[in-house]
Amino acid sequence: MKKAARLKLRAKKISWQMRSESMSDNELADHLRVTTPVFLVLDSWKKLRLEVIRIYGNACLKCGREGTKKSPINIDHIKPRKYYPELAMDINNLQPLCAGCNKRKGNKIADYRKI
Repeated sequence: MKKAARLKLRAKKISWQMRSESMSDNELADHLRVTTPVFLVLDSWKKLRLEVIRIYGNACLKCGREGTKKSPINIDHIKPRKYYPELAMDINNLQPLCAGCNKRKGNKIADYRKI
């Protein structure tokens, strides 16, 4: 990635964090629909992702595949962000899945947690 593109992404991230603090839940949900790349680099998302891995472990809840540096575990939204953007940062709507299981699940609602 070129330096200018990295700087532009960083500026978007900082701008997003400042705006999101003052948004209502509905405004935030609407904004998440169109800002997926920015969402994935938010510090709050990264912290939440690590918390999900701490709770459920670093393995896919569907097939059991362990996450590695080359093939990290994805954090899946049980109810997809596309249809339930208000649940994007709800830890009760998240589960770890490997890339293959996450891709096969797509935008369906599927809960593989045993809790």
